Amino acid sequence: MPRPLILFLVLFSLPCFAQEALVPVAPPPGDLSQPTPPIVPPTKEVIVPPPVTLPAPPEAQPVSGEPLTAGEAARIALRLQPDVTIANAGILAAQGQTGQVRSGLRPTFGVSSTYTQQKSLGSSSGSGGGGSVDTFSASSSNGLRLTATVRQLLFDFNRTRDAVRAATLREQAATANFTRVQSDLVLNVKQAFYTFVENQRLVEVNEANLKNRQAQLDLAKARLGSGLGAPADVVRAQTAVAQAVFELESARNLVSTSRVNLALQMGIDPRTPIEAKDSDEAAIAANDVNELVSAALKQRPEAVQAQANLQAAQVNIGVAQKSNRPSLGLSASAGSRSKAFGYNNGSVRATLDLEWTPFDGGVTKSLVKEAQGNLLAAQAELLKSQQAIVSDVSQAYLNLRTAEQRVIAADAGVTNAEESVRIAEGRYRAGVAAFIEVTDAQTALITARTNRVNAISQVAQARAALRRALGETLPATP
Repeated sequence: MPRPLILFLVLFSLPCFAQEALVPVAPPPGDLSQPTPPIVPPTKEVIVPPPVTLPAPPEAQPVSGEPLTAGEAARIALRLQPDVTIANAGILAAQGQTGQVRSGLRPTFGVSSTYTQQKSLGSSSGSGGGGSVDTFSASSSNGLRLTATVRQLLFDFNRTRDAVRAATLREQAATANFTRVQSDLVLNVKQAFYTFVENQRLVEVNEANLKNRQAQLDLAKARLGSGLGAPADVVRAQTAVAQAVFELESARNLVSTSRVNLALQMGIDPRTPIEAKDSDEAAIAANDVNELVSAALKQRPEAVQAQANLQAAQVNIGVAQKSNRPSLGLSASAGSRSKAFGYNNGSVRATLDLEWTPFDGGVTKSLVKEAQGNLLAAQAELLKSQQAIVSDVSQAYLNLRTAEQRVIAADAGVTNAEESVRIAEGRYRAGVAAFIEVTDAQTALITARTNRVNAISQVAQARAALRRALGETLPATP
């Protein structure tokens, strides 16, 4: 068929199709004056339960009259935490050991008393009356003797003095260990405190999310009631509300458990009610990592403790080498003896004592070997502590910088997510968007807000960790 003829037939048939399209279609049977009511889906509403609380212990007293800060919580822990008491007991034990060794340089004075009672039996024979006679006799004597003795070490090649020096260094190590325990405790308390504050903020985030979900449910119901929405939108919104309630309850539980952990770290009854102030850790001037590492190596208690142990081990080498050398001492004693019914006498004596064991069966050699082994271990411990300090400072610095960058990104994420929710709700009201856009936007918003809360908490914890890594001064206890 020729092409012009086909084109003519097509143009001729278009009016016919248009007329057929304009022909009215018969309506379905029924009364069109009454609109069809919307179909309400059978959903189940979720009731928000009250928070689960932990009963306070009997006669519980608040830890503070006002909400706690991280510094106040740390000061309470330094006063009450048993670990601090244990470390302090270590100092007392080291001081006692130093005193025991130092006593060898000081004169000693002793008094002794002896009471003696003696009975003697005897016999004698003689003649008389035409035969021999045996005579028995008994005698008794008693007396009291008092003796006072003074002794002073004169010379032992400084073995005792070196032992005192080593004990003093161990005492310094115990003091540094006490500071280390305090520093670790402050960090643990601050981390527990900021985790508690973080969980409190997350509860607020989830409460705002539940409020938005409920508002979105009301919007879906309103559109369904006006005939513009779909039953599936109401079901989806009700499901989102139920999920929001579940997440809120989980957040509340985290607050309760983190409160228990904070109380445990502070050394108080875990059931004690605690109200924490919404605060952050103060900023640290941390720009040059090398300067931070140098400062930490000088003032960290771990470095001080390891250095003191190393010096003590070096001194103990000399103590062990001098263990079989002669020692010279002077002693003087005075005694008095008395006898019942009468007489007493006294005596005075001075003695120069020389003690020397040139052949001790290998004891000195074994002591030197033990001291050398302890020295090698102390050197390795010092190196290990230095490496750990460098690692702590480096990791704390990296965590702090990363957390600060995350806060910036999280702030932008929250702003964008809030705008996305506003646009999605507006589009849904206008009927140009599906309800799933609203729920997805709200999910993205709570994720962004959660990320921001987590990032802020990470900044505070990283600052506290950097302070501990640097060995900064501890908060003063009340």
